Parts: sequence; structure tokens; C-alpha cells
Amino acid sequence: MRSLASAPSALLVVGKFGATIHVLHLVPEDGAIERFSLTTPSSTFRNGGATEQARQQIGLVTLHVGDGETTTNFLNDIEARARKLWNSSLSLSPTRSVEVIQLVQNVLQPAALDVIREKEGRDRSMNATQMYPVFVVHIARSRAEYDTRESS
Repeated sequence: MRSLASAPSALLVVGKFGATIHVLHLVPEDGAIERFSLTTPSSTFRNGGATEQARQQIGLVTLHVGDGETTTNFLNDIEARARKLWNSSLSLSPTRSVEVIQLVQNVLQPAALDVIREKEGRDRSMNATQMYPVFVVHIARSRAEYDTRESS
């Protein structure tokens, strides 16, 4: 019997596993975009009912932290691009249900790679810089996990 409690999804993760990571999650069921940061105690992503199934590093980004650039700025840029790509892909395919693989290939990864390339093409900062690995992480999660309200 197939369980309806598990749903596939994908995250964009910035940072090193085993330390603080910054996450952008496009929720396939409703088009919401979630963002959060957390310190991971291990190299495998686990949060709430979500568990990592596969991971692919898609690039490295150098942020000019000495000039005030943060992972939040980086994810803001990716989120804006992802929203545009997602909206245009929904207009091409009006079905509300979006396959996770399509979401990664058509929205999440292209948005992230565009912003990474944009950052690569600029002049070096005279102040401190920090390199961050960027990953696409496929997860299995409970459908209810994206609802952040606590149940009593």
C-alpha cells in the first residue's frame, strides 16, 4: 500500500553540511517559497520530517562579505529569479501539480546558476570574501511538514 505521508521535494542549500546552512525550498504543492537557516549536526540533511535522498553540488559562490554581502542577499536574488521562472513555467503548463525533477531542471537550478555566474563576472572585492558551496538536495518529507504551525 502506497503511503501518502511522504512527498518528494528539492532544496537549494548554500553552505557546508556539518555547519550552518542556508536553505531555499520551492514547495511543489502550493507554489510557496520557504527560507530558513539551520546548523546541521551531520553531513546528511534532516529537518522535521524531511530526509535527504540525494545531493548534487552545482557550484561555488564567492560573496563579498567585507562589503556587506550575505547569503540572504544571494538567496534573495535566486528567489526573485526562481519566482519568475516558476510563474512562466506554470503559464506554459497550467497543471497545478509540478514534478520535482521539472522544478529543479526548469526553475531552481537555472535560477541559482544565473546568480552564481553573475557573481563570478564582477570585480574582486578589496575586502573580505567568503566562498560557499551550493547544492541541490532532493528530500522526502511529510506533506504536512511544510505547514510550520505546531499541532497540540
